[in-house]
Amino acid sequence: MRFRLVILALLAVTAQARVISYAPYTNRVATPALQHRMNRHFVLFEDSGQIIRTLLPLPSYSFGQVVLYDSKGVEEPRVIYPQDGSFVPVTALAVREDERQVPTILLQTADGNSPVWLLSTDAGVTWTKLSLKSAFFYAGSYPDYGGPYVRANYNPIRIGTRDFPFVLVPSVGLATAAIVAIGSDGAVKQLVPPLLSTQLIGSDREGRRFLVAALNPTTMRDLDVFIVDLAGNQTPSLTFSSTSAQGWITPIGAVYLNLTQNNQSTILYYKYFLLVPPEKIAASTNTLFAVPTADYSGAWILERGPGKPTILSLHTPAAGLLKQWEDVSAPEVEALHPSASGTRVLIQVHRPRQSVDQMMFKDPALAVWHVGDPAPRAYDELFLSETAAKGFVHLDVDAIESGEPFVFDSGGAAQFFPVPISPPTGGGGGGSDVVQEWGVVRASLAQRLVLPSVGRTQGAFNSNWVTDLTLHNPNDSFVEVTLHWVRNGVSSLIDDSAPVTLTLQAHEIRAINDFAKALFSADSGVGALFITPTVGSSINVTSRTYSTSALGTYGFGMNGIDVFAAASPRFPVTFSGAFQGPNFRTNLTLTDVSGAPAGAILGAAGPSGPSASDITVTGTPTYGQQQINSVGNLLGLTSLDTGALVVQPTSGQAIASVFVIDNRTNDPTFFPPDIPASVMRVIPAIGHIDGANGSKFRSDLYLYNHSAEVKTVNLQAKLWDVPESPTTIPLTLLPHEARTIRDVLLTAFGKTGIARLRFTIQGSSTDTSVRVTSRTYTIDANGGTYGFLMPPLNSFQSGSPGDTLDILGSSLDKRFRTNLGLVDLAAFYSSRQPRVRVDIVDNKGTTLDSFETSVPSAGGMQIGDLFRGRGLPESSTSVLIRVTVLDGMVGAYAAMLDNGTNDPTYMAANLAAKK
Repeated sequence: MRFRLVILALLAVTAQARVISYAPYTNRVATPALQHRMNRHFVLFEDSGQIIRTLLPLPSYSFGQVVLYDSKGVEEPRVIYPQDGSFVPVTALAVREDERQVPTILLQTADGNSPVWLLSTDAGVTWTKLSLKSAFFYAGSYPDYGGPYVRANYNPIRIGTRDFPFVLVPSVGLATAAIVAIGSDGAVKQLVPPLLSTQLIGSDREGRRFLVAALNPTTMRDLDVFIVDLAGNQTPSLTFSSTSAQGWITPIGAVYLNLTQNNQSTILYYKYFLLVPPEKIAASTNTLFAVPTADYSGAWILERGPGKPTILSLHTPAAGLLKQWEDVSAPEVEALHPSASGTRVLIQVHRPRQSVDQMMFKDPALAVWHVGDPAPRAYDELFLSETAAKGFVHLDVDAIESGEPFVFDSGGAAQFFPVPISPPTGGGGGGSDVVQEWGVVRASLAQRLVLPSVGRTQGAFNSNWVTDLTLHNPNDSFVEVTLHWVRNGVSSLIDDSAPVTLTLQAHEIRAINDFAKALFSADSGVGALFITPTVGSSINVTSRTYSTSALGTYGFGMNGIDVFAAASPRFPVTFSGAFQGPNFRTNLTLTDVSGAPAGAILGAAGPSGPSASDITVTGTPTYGQQQINSVGNLLGLTSLDTGALVVQPTSGQAIASVFVIDNRTNDPTFFPPDIPASVMRVIPAIGHIDGANGSKFRSDLYLYNHSAEVKTVNLQAKLWDVPESPTTIPLTLLPHEARTIRDVLLTAFGKTGIARLRFTIQGSSTDTSVRVTSRTYTIDANGGTYGFLMPPLNSFQSGSPGDTLDILGSSLDKRFRTNLGLVDLAAFYSSRQPRVRVDIVDNKGTTLDSFETSVPSAGGMQIGDLFRGRGLPESSTSVLIRVTVLDGMVGAYAAMLDNGTNDPTYMAANLAAKK
């Protein structure tokens, strides 16, 4: 575990905001069970997408599978129900994990139109059918305000003790219902006889006593609230004029209640339930909620509202209500997560973000607040599309700042809607490595980056490859960065190369040419470079790997990839442009980032679907890298075959990377995993155009349908500089079909020049089956190509007013020219043009040049040879291109071209964080 210990040994520094990369655990829409956030294991119901609808009053079901995950990653995910690989309806799901870390699981499924309850006390290995009659449960999208349990708000199930792990209301709604406890032996014990519209509204920390609310039979509108224990003993009831209530019981038997009536929330504290009037802690028509302190003896209370500051308070029986901080910037705090130690609270806010077509979504932002400190000044953005049901699934607030991974549920794929835009600020960038922007995801507040395939080595056709690094510290203070290079085929746990530590000054850009020789004194070797900044800070990293010929250099660029943006057993990745036919070869690298040796099944697909036999790959070293050369040959492909590569991990978590090499020029193109076309995506530039120095640029498009159903994707092209209506082509893909469209702008759309390509699948925003990417290249006199990847932009690579996009990797070197691409992402032409400010920043953080420019509406523009065009002197200085959006929705990228070979290197943008 040496690699992990290096991370945890670093000292924390003043926190700087950053955009957090992540990867989903599954590519399906998943619903977490009711469970404690500190459980080691967590359980998801993963939807198959199949819905059986029946005539009312019979129920409608979503079919899927129940999957058990290990947050530590030691155990592989396991489908625990059903165990035959089929899909079933599951309408309720709850988990209690005991001190042995063994989950007990309760679920409700269906037998025809009748509900069935099942219990497992051995982590889903065996199941017992319960003798329990009830109505069907249907999960509501209630806000998750934090606290210890996932999806506990208004949940008719509560977590109990080891002997009675669950307490529930068998019927939900206006009908009469009892309260029952489910024993670990499967026995059903009635605690409360049937009452009107019975609700479970809270419990104590140990799960021995429960708060119950029922409709008052006299008024038929008020709530009667009382306490019941696992023996069935209950207190007399109190009546409240309230339509809903949630709360908890303290260790001394006191009660906190959050009542809601006529859009007003009221928080009450009963020191002696029933005996004395309550203390009215707070009341407001604004957002007001409370969660228990770690020991359930007090309450953390949050109040916010339009035009008002956000206020965090703490109530304890001894001290009463004490304001902790008041933030006039009014962050939209959505949840509070107290630590077990009682010394920290994770503050969860959300922020409006604009996406393609001026649509809006909200993404969560996080800060760990230490008790006694002022309000957080910076929040890390977990940039994914959240819904009302979002929330943490696994979380240890005491350990999260040191890099302990967390699990967050976006609540499914959000439907976008218009909301105001939040104010701009700056911070560390990231996120260009994210493949899917929704789901149940794993991530960490501590940044850990990897460059999967870098070094120096001799290659085919007399090539000699070296890698140059560029590191950027966006922080206001210095950052120490540890670099650990693990050579191909070697585990970092046994690798004898000592890590190297660098100190980057505030806002410094550090270029390291031939890093393997300069930092590690290596004459030869290729492998994975792990890059870890000081905990609490973040950096941006990019690289260029190249070989030198008589004309100049040719190679590829690669941004640092967050280790949490990895593929895993239930989250496969695809590469739609992996196999490009005659005169190309394809290499694959797998880099383990989980600490467990990674394995994978590899498959290929072509125009007629799966085109070869799958192969199983094992032996990826722990925290190491494995390179598989000429992977097409291993899969049985011929030199003529084109198509996609599918990487399905079977164990561990791995970064998969594909390198496609033109045998005529030996020029490589790096392909990261595909991005699904489930929402509108934009490839900023496809071209058929002759350029400078005799270059002839063309673009090929690669499409893949990763499903067993026919899919249709709409392709829409519009020339950058022509105020024309877009040309739209619906394209049907057969099951598992991979299609290549050569010189797509001319052959598919009949256009020349440069165009923006928009595309989306016809169907649901959670349909991830269709993937699209492209390669743009120039053709030499012998028909060989020098090219670069031009992928679709993910949501981290475009900006709305106030957003900043950082592009790292360029320099003022006279051997190269850098072109900046700016693209309007609006659907249709408008007389109002987007506008951006472009800053060119040197290696010490000094702005060398700054200018504003408009971007053609629904089109794009290229600022060719940017640095010479702006009159900047030639030098070896590394620079950062910073694009700040002033108006509209803009995507950005850059291409650095070698003036001798015309070989372009694609440089992706990273979205900078907001404070």
